[in-house]
Amino acid sequence: LRSSAALLKRGKADITIRKTTGDVLVGRGTYGRQSWNGQTATVFGCSGFLGRYVVARLAREGTKVIVPYRGLYEYVRHLRPTGDLGMVVPMEFDLRNPKQIEECVRYSDVVINLIGRNYETKNFSFEKVHIEGARRIAEISHAAGVSRFIHMSNLNARTNADAKSLVTKAFGEQRVRESFPGANIVRSATMYGYEDELLNNIGKNKYCYLTVNKAQRKLRPVCVSD
Repeated sequence: LRSSAALLKRGKADITIRKTTGDVLVGRGTYGRQSWNGQTATVFGCSGFLGRYVVARLAREGTKVIVPYRGLYEYVRHLRPTGDLGMVVPMEFDLRNPKQIEECVRYSDVVINLIGRNYETKNFSFEKVHIEGARRIAEISHAAGVSRFIHMSNLNARTNADAKSLVTKAFGEQRVRESFPGANIVRSATMYGYEDELLNNIGKNKYCYLTVNKAQRKLRPVCVSD
């Protein structure tokens, strides 16, 4: 994998045409946090557990990151210091508003969709988030000329799963592939980290933590920083 990645790595002298505008992709300054590598990425679901790590990694590499948020600006304010001045750009949006989604991906080369839920609300059911929302983002990104689309799913997502959230995740993958041919689907296991809902809940409720199958089921979680 290392050898193939080294062969595919873009050099400073290579010319790359931005698909969205047709302009030549040119970086500014030396590569790193205090520069711009010429790429712009939109990260939906940036205020979540995984989102903050993705934004921080992209910004550290000199990528301009668009961080769409729903609700209060305070939900994403902590993301701005992860990049240099003006490199992390918050934009308010609603998953049900196609025009706002189009504004968030208009100048992006890469779109990453991390939006997901493990419970339903009055306004956002599993179908509206995992299926309709994912399809809408992928469809608009493809129409806007985005070069690469990355969709976050679940390792156990399948159409015959017992959990409704996993079933809708599986159908969401199908809609993304239909709307954006060539999209990358990432299927992750349970993640752990400083702000997780796995180890923190076990530590907080160590005397009354709910288990499955008499605590005989094994989990192989993955570190969120990986």
